[in-house]
Amino acid sequence: MEKENRYRGVTTLIIVLAITFFVVLETKLLVGGSAAEPALGANGYVAGEYIGSGTGNNGPIKVKVVFSETEILSVEVVEHGETVGIFEPAAEKVPAAIVSRQSYEVDGVSGATMTSDGIMKAVKNAMEQAAK
Repeated sequence: MEKENRYRGVTTLIIVLAITFFVVLETKLLVGGSAAEPALGANGYVAGEYIGSGTGNNGPIKVKVVFSETEILSVEVVEHGETVGIFEPAAEKVPAAIVSRQSYEVDGVSGATMTSDGIMKAVKNAMEQAAK
């Protein structure tokens, strides 16, 4: 009986410590225990056209991004070496999604993942240049 109570006590202590650990961890994440990177453009943009570059499947991808002081107005791929037939759906959908969401973090096009990522990285590069 005494042995059983001891095991219950140890088990209870382990459970309480585990719950405490996860509560502290969750609180730290919710409150921002690490320095979060502010959103690009959170303070607005310096209006104008910027050329950004990223890397696709077959090399560099360059985009022209037009900004107002408060938003992304347009995204256009101006240079690439991507495969014809794979490139076009990504070049159509990804820039439109970026303008719509006002973020370079959008869903890529299935079958053109590297091209989609290259476009997003190029837009991020342009956003970094334009951010206040």
